Amino acid sequence: MKTEIISPEYMKLQEEITALYEKWVRALSHQTIVKKENIDGKLPILPQADLQFNEMDYQSFLQDLFLVVKENKPEIGEDLAKMEANLDNETLSKWFHEALIVNMYYFSDWAEKNHVPDWLPIFAAEHAVRPYLHKAGLELKDELPKQGHTGSCPCCGEPARLALINKAGKKELLCPRCHSTWEQKKISCAHCGSDTQGDVIVLKLEDDERAEIYACKSCKGYTKVIDTRKLFEVPAPEILDLKTIHCDYIAQENGYGLLDKEKH
Repeated sequence: MKTEIISPEYMKLQEEITALYEKWVRALSHQTIVKKENIDGKLPILPQADLQFNEMDYQSFLQDLFLVVKENKPEIGEDLAKMEANLDNETLSKWFHEALIVNMYYFSDWAEKNHVPDWLPIFAAEHAVRPYLHKAGLELKDELPKQGHTGSCPCCGEPARLALINKAGKKELLCPRCHSTWEQKKISCAHCGSDTQGDVIVLKLEDDERAEIYACKSCKGYTKVIDTRKLFEVPAPEILDLKTIHCDYIAQENGYGLLDKEKH
């Protein structure tokens, strides 16, 4: 996988955060997923559920994260300290629930009011919520195939963009956010669901036989597809997503992805 597009410093930070995920998942107190009545099978499950959580767990995850970020980016140490000082129970609860739905407007407003960089609150809140998403994804694993929608993860709603060809040669879509996987017909669009012959084309990479781009002429969406049979080791989903970012650039240079965002 290519990594030169991502700076070594940023990759190191992300790898250290990923290492925290396993620790956090093991430390999680029992969580309960309370589903709403009449759940819509055409929509992701978690946005339709109440994911109960423990504020102390979430605060602990944020404190771990702040330490790692400060070690890698000491220049924002004051901003991190300022954020930590403002995280009372009410704010922790708000951060948790707004991070679940990736409410950029809320976090941008919070950053402005608290005089910290715009990107920092959503970065912290969203990363610290991922252990809950990982655990929820495992608990909901048997229900994910029943969801009848396309375009995003059936568990958390993250836009579909990454897939694996597994050892059996089948295509599995993979969510970098909650780590959920779900099978899909190999030559079909992860966004609009089209499997009409000729709609989905395969863009091959000249210098990387392990990765391809499945691009849809119909909706202009695309998916990065990694053949795990050609990898010695499969990185964590969020790291694999970063290491294949060159595929995103190639897809967008060919007119895919950006047009899809405008359409939807």
